[in-house]
Amino acid sequence: MRTTTLKNLLQNDDNLAINKVLIPKIQRAYAQGRMDSHATKTRKRFLGAIQEAIRTEKKLTLDFIYGHVEDGCLIPLDGQQRLTTLWLLHWFAREKEKIKFENLNRFTYHTRYSARDFLKRLTDYHPDLSKPLSEQINNQGWFPMDWINDPTVAGMLTMLDLIQQEFGDIEGLWEKLDLVNFYFLSIPEMNLTDEIYIKMNSRGKPLTEFEHFKAEFLKTIRTSYPTTEQGDATAKRIGIKIDTEWTDLLWPYRDANNIIDYAFMRYFLLITYVITYKLGQSATELKELDYFDLLKKIYRDKPSNIEYFEATLDGWVRIKKTLTEKNPEIGIPLDVLFEDFLCYEHTPNKVVTLDHSDIHLMRTCVESFPQVQIRYTYFIALFYAFLFWIEKQDIVTEKDFRRRLRIVVNLIKNSSNEVVDNPKGDAGNRMPAILRQIEGIVQSGNVDTAMSLDGISTPNFSVSQLMEERLKLAFTYAQPDFAPALFKLEDHPLIAGRTQIVGFENTDLYGKFIHLFDSEKFERDAVDCALLSLGDYSQRKNDSSIIMIGSGNDNALKNNAWFTLFHPTEKTEGFSNTQGFLHKLLNQLTLESNQNFLTSLILDYVKNCVFAGEYDWKYYYVRYPSFRAMRYGKYTMENDAPYELVALWSAQKESTKAYQCFLKELKESGIDGIGEWVNIREIEYKDGSLKCRNDRFEFYRKDSQHPERFLLIPQNGKRVDTVDRLEYFSQNSNPLQWEEYKSEMVEGDVPTDPQDLLNAVEGKL
Repeated sequence: MRTTTLKNLLQNDDNLAINKVLIPKIQRAYAQGRMDSHATKTRKRFLGAIQEAIRTEKKLTLDFIYGHVEDGCLIPLDGQQRLTTLWLLHWFAREKEKIKFENLNRFTYHTRYSARDFLKRLTDYHPDLSKPLSEQINNQGWFPMDWINDPTVAGMLTMLDLIQQEFGDIEGLWEKLDLVNFYFLSIPEMNLTDEIYIKMNSRGKPLTEFEHFKAEFLKTIRTSYPTTEQGDATAKRIGIKIDTEWTDLLWPYRDANNIIDYAFMRYFLLITYVITYKLGQSATELKELDYFDLLKKIYRDKPSNIEYFEATLDGWVRIKKTLTEKNPEIGIPLDVLFEDFLCYEHTPNKVVTLDHSDIHLMRTCVESFPQVQIRYTYFIALFYAFLFWIEKQDIVTEKDFRRRLRIVVNLIKNSSNEVVDNPKGDAGNRMPAILRQIEGIVQSGNVDTAMSLDGISTPNFSVSQLMEERLKLAFTYAQPDFAPALFKLEDHPLIAGRTQIVGFENTDLYGKFIHLFDSEKFERDAVDCALLSLGDYSQRKNDSSIIMIGSGNDNALKNNAWFTLFHPTEKTEGFSNTQGFLHKLLNQLTLESNQNFLTSLILDYVKNCVFAGEYDWKYYYVRYPSFRAMRYGKYTMENDAPYELVALWSAQKESTKAYQCFLKELKESGIDGIGEWVNIREIEYKDGSLKCRNDRFEFYRKDSQHPERFLLIPQNGKRVDTVDRLEYFSQNSNPLQWEEYKSEMVEGDVPTDPQDLLNAVEGKL
């Protein structure tokens, strides 16, 4: 395909039968001269490329310009900005070198009358090039003051000043501008419909750099191949695809202004991340680069990366075509594709997506990548599973991909610490190995617990989840009849792919678990209390005093506590306790059981505590609702002080809303003399304050740092209460009748053993 220049276009030397170039009303204002940061970068980059070509005397091809020719008038629909800047350059060169070229008046704007009249006046104007052009033009009598409010006129003045600054010292500029050329295609030559015609024009809206990016992209392609023929052919092919089938592919995702530029750019960014990971590199530094820098870093002189980018979009086009042929009324084909594989809640033959994020992955990509709803590395991993399957559709059936996609999703969901690109962190950049693992799973169905990159064993997904997926895969092959029920269990929001808490081998417990945690017949609060009635099912954070149990909340936090319990990490201990007592409860449960079943367990437990005269912390938690914070299920409990239990309000640590559980119950029960909280472990009482210790209540005089009196709680040799201490307190609520500490004792001297405590009190023994 032959190139042309602006001079040739305006002189009709190319036999194009063109005698005028008109920018139509539907086009935007001239944007390259705007003062925002994007426009500033764009014009400097564009003029810089032209200047480099002129100074080095190397040809520069600016890419395709499309338009419609009517009665000798060219109406550009793509390339307006480039043509306008070239016209301004030619006007400056004509004035600088006193060239006679009357055909500049064949270029005009019809966006506003001011833009049209400005160009007409400028064509006939001959300035003093020793002074700033914009200043001179503004002072001309033919320049009305209100023209400066026209963004096209203001933009042209800005551009002229920069042209004067950058090209003022170049000799022979007029002739050297012939080094800058472009391809021109008329719409009829491209066999395009009116709809595509409109879609192409959608890129002519404000605030987009796409026109310049596309030119730079195609220039990068041309210069990245071993031969000029290869580069030109590839650039031509991709240039046409961008404006036809790729535009058509992304058209359903256009914005409110009918612009698909941003959609294309975000897809380009996603694939650039993917390529970077496939090369074994980190993408963290890409965040600091703009799109033009990315072209240089990832695509320049790298034909394989260019071809991979092309192949991915061609793959989506192929999918779209196949789906549309099957059902011409399909709607948005790629949305339908993802809806067929992903879902928000369990649906047979589909898999629940990550954190209930949008299942329409292409839409999410082109509308918000990398600021997606979930961590961008999660999104890339999931998107790549589809991307790789489309590449391998000839050898991976849809049925196989459905099963293998479930494995990938399960791994992503349960590898929050592993699906990362953090070279400076403990986990490092695992994305290259993760993409390689996904390739193996999608192509062959194999789940490798070790992944080798360049001959080096490299960690990827969670090792424990990889092992579980391997075992479940073997199980479903051996026992296919149980697969649908297992997949339903996996899709439960509290399981999310990790079945360890139930055990995939315990097929009789699948339905019971779902019944217990899904049915409206059971309140989570009752499940929590019923489990504690069977035993201490709590887990503890390593090296801390925080324990974790379930929660009865029914709000946005509903699943948080239980999910944490059912997904153990190396930072917690006691998972076997949770698993054991949950199995005990499920084994007693039937699919006909309801809330009465749990209530019966709880009441029996409370009665047994009373009958045995043993009131451990679980008894108080189960009996008194104020103990249950209905939050994250986390409490501060020292190993040797369970009765000093503090309910946490936040997810990680004690905050001002945390509270000591026994004091909270005393406050809510209306005990006379109880006032406001002093702090989370102390409350106003009578003319002082009250604290709950593991074996006693302590009374403090106002403003005193040391306890004055105490109410000792009867306990057995296991240091378990033998009375309900809350009832005992209400029966002995007068602190003046409590035992006194020795006056010379300080808080650090207070004994912790009950017998030592009695020995330390005056008048005893």
